[in-house]
Amino acid sequence: MSHQPVVHQFTAVLATRDAVGEHTIELNRLLLEMGCDASIYAAHFHPEARRLGRDFRRHGDEPDPDLIIYQASTGTPVADYLLSRRDKLVLDYHNMTPPEFFDPWEPAVGAELHHGRRQLAGLARRAVLGLADSEFNGRELVRAGVREVVVAPILFDGSAFAVADEGAVERFRAESGSGPVWLFVGRLAPNKAQHDVIAAFAAYRAEVAAGARLVLVGASSSGAYGSALEELVVALGVADAVVFAGSVPAGELAAWYRVADVFVCLSEHEGFCVPLLEAMHHRLPVVAFDSSAVPETLAGAGLVVGDKSPVVVAEAVARVVSDSEVAGRLVARGVQRLADFDISVTSQVFMDALAPLLETS
Repeated sequence: MSHQPVVHQFTAVLATRDAVGEHTIELNRLLLEMGCDASIYAAHFHPEARRLGRDFRRHGDEPDPDLIIYQASTGTPVADYLLSRRDKLVLDYHNMTPPEFFDPWEPAVGAELHHGRRQLAGLARRAVLGLADSEFNGRELVRAGVREVVVAPILFDGSAFAVADEGAVERFRAESGSGPVWLFVGRLAPNKAQHDVIAAFAAYRAEVAAGARLVLVGASSSGAYGSALEELVVALGVADAVVFAGSVPAGELAAWYRVADVFVCLSEHEGFCVPLLEAMHHRLPVVAFDSSAVPETLAGAGLVVGDKSPVVVAEAVARVVSDSEVAGRLVARGVQRLADFDISVTSQVFMDALAPLLETS
């Protein structure tokens, strides 16, 4: 490189304990290692990430960067700002939840997502490169009009989840009793389909293990949907067996993975689904619904069901929980699959994709 390239990343929200946020922070670290002058700009910051970035509204006062990387995941004024500029642009696409999932529950969020897809179409025409977490996301970028697309899986550092809070492990085990523990990690959101997990869990409690527990970890993206889930557990008679844990620190998240017997994902729409990697990292067998990017991320490292009716899912979970040989095979495949997402491997994909653009800056 003839000079130190200036690279500015943009994202709607910069947050830790968030897949896009953690990826953005990790990519900034990688850009610095590549010799770039790298910075992050966002519209909103969670308190834990405030010192890691700058308000995008002040970006206009900065000298023009050599390259902008936009972490696209929702509708945001950040994208409108980028549409007003003519910098060399890379789209790092994490997918956007189809608005139809949110329209009945949170019309404002649905409108934001509709706007985000319109913004994506405009940015796609200008992007010199698209980076997609998955082939599933890559196909969307191609349809949006991005001329060159590289599949570059999300930067996942498993070491961040290596240390469990031992006090939390003991507490969670005591609270969970002796029955099997189901776990799902993800925002309480209609597309994540926690309602289907709860329905399947109720069937499992009724037909397989009355002492089972379900833990749902994740902040709420919809107050209306979250309230509906709380009403559902009461209606199905499992309110005393379902834990809405909310967003938890890394040590407690690792503790839940340690305590759980199975990870159950019945999401309708995922652009990648980082919690699947977290489950693999913690040697937790996975049962998942065949949708969007989920089977691609798993690549055989989970029991994938094409029918998520409660009885079918309950039977699939029963098979995994009761048969140590089946669970062991899934865990072994997970360990093998996780190697494909080792931070050294995925970092090299990003370096190979971005280096030509930086060299011509």
